[in-house]
Formats: sequence, structure tokens, C-alpha cells
Amino acid sequence: MRIANLPWYDFAELTVATDAFWRGVRRHLVAQGVDDLPETLDRKTPHAEQWRRSELLLSQACGYDVLYDAAADLQVVATPRFDAEGCEGSCYRSAIVVRAGDHVRDLRDLRGRVAVVNEASSHSGTNAFRPLVAPLARNGRFFSAVFVSGDHVSSLEMVADGRADVACVDVVVIELCRQVRPQSLAGLEILQLTAPAPAPPYVTSARTPPELVAALRRALQSAMTDPTMTPARSALCVGGVDLLPPDAYSSLAAFEAPALAHGYFELPAPNLSPVRTPASRDAPPAFRVRSRCTAR
Repeated sequence: MRIANLPWYDFAELTVATDAFWRGVRRHLVAQGVDDLPETLDRKTPHAEQWRRSELLLSQACGYDVLYDAAADLQVVATPRFDAEGCEGSCYRSAIVVRAGDHVRDLRDLRGRVAVVNEASSHSGTNAFRPLVAPLARNGRFFSAVFVSGDHVSSLEMVADGRADVACVDVVVIELCRQVRPQSLAGLEILQLTAPAPAPPYVTSARTPPELVAALRRALQSAMTDPTMTPARSALCVGGVDLLPPDAYSSLAAFEAPALAHGYFELPAPNLSPVRTPASRDAPPAFRVRSRCTAR
């Protein structure tokens, strides 16, 4: 049996929408004569393990994964277009998030503070952050500590409760939090946005035959215009898909160039020592966007 999973933005509050999205894609695959399709998404097996299996039909990955760590295991099927602030076409950005009222006017004010990233292999949480921080570093250091939280929502929580002072967070995650977890954004604000990059792609096994990859692409394209799938697409902020050139995700390597030029390797650098106790403060103000950067 083939495997399908859509793990990237599968919040607990959105599983109904994610399941409906898969059922719609599956229906369009069946219409093309594709069989041996799973009825449901496999949420039990870790996605990194699924990526290594030849039975993988559909998943989603970070562009950094398809460029590096999982390049031998995955191939890109299509790139989603997200309906979220900071997304343009098939590109997305990350937001540099700080606490409101923390007197942080720009990144330079964060020297010697604590940063948190979601994962070492994340473009949105780590790689997109590097070119902004690298020119500010001294002798390869800018922060007093860098922690790895495991996911973007946990990074937001760490900034909100004072265990960290800044995080770099996928803007799609922020938009979904606005919709279903607004409390996770309380007391936070966006300092600036990162440069745009191709959004996390839908992927399949590198061993999926070309004719099945073509069927997947047609099914995803049909799913984006299927009126019965409008509620699921809206809930997941998916507005369409694009078929990008095979080398599109190689552009993520350019984000590393400033870090290499400045000898900056601090991100990520997990510091396992205890974090400082958060200071008490008044009730948090509403989440807001401080400023926006332009594409470059």
C-alpha cells in the first residue's frame, strides 16, 4: 500500500481540513485510474522515515530537505501557493518575532540575547535567519545562546514566556495560528520579514515512476479548482500550486552565502544549559506586524 501524509501544517485543529484535502486529491487520482491509494493519511510513522520508503506517494517537506538531507529520497511534485501575509505566488517568507514592548527596534538590539530556532534543517526557522544575522556577528557570535525548540509553535511559546528573545517563524504557521491558535501569538510582534523563497513543496519518493508523478501533479492542480475542496483549501491557506523548474530549490543555498562569507556558524547551535527565568510582566498586548521587508 502506498503512503500519504501531509505533515507540514497539520495542526490538531486542522486535521479535519487536512483529511478533506487528501480525500479530494485522492478522488482526482482515482479519476485518472490510479489505484492502491491509502484511504487515510499515515500520521503514526515519522515523516522522515516515510521519506525513505519507496511506497511514499505524497508528503510535504522543507525546501532545505529536498536540497540536502533528503535529496536522494524525495522528488518535488509541486509547490503550493499560500494565502498568507508575506507569501507571493509560490514563495513564502519567515517572520522575525520578538516580544512586544521589549524595546527591540531592529536586529542589532538583539545582540547578546537568546534566540530559538525550530530545527537545524529548517529553511524557514534557521537558514532564512542566517543572512540577516551574519553581518552583525562579531567573531562568529551574535547571540548569548541559541536553542532548538522542535517546531515553530514551540518557538513562539519560548519567546512569549521569556525563555528566548527572538525566533524566526514560517509566515504560514503564523497565519494558521491567527486562525486557530491566536493565544500563541499574544504579546508578540513581527520585527521584520526575511527574503522570499520557494514554499515547502509537495513531494513523493524519488522512486515514484514519472507517469505517477504526472498524475499527482494533475490531481493537485485539479484539487485547486475543485469547488468541493474550497473549505479545506481555505482552512489550510492553500490558494494553488505551481510546477517550478527542477533546480528551483537550489536558490535556498544562496541564503547561506553571507554566513559563509562572515564565518558565521552560530545558527543553529543548541545550548543545553538552563535558560534564564522569564521576568514578570503585564498582560500581553495583541500580536501585530511592526514592519515588512521587500523581496530581494
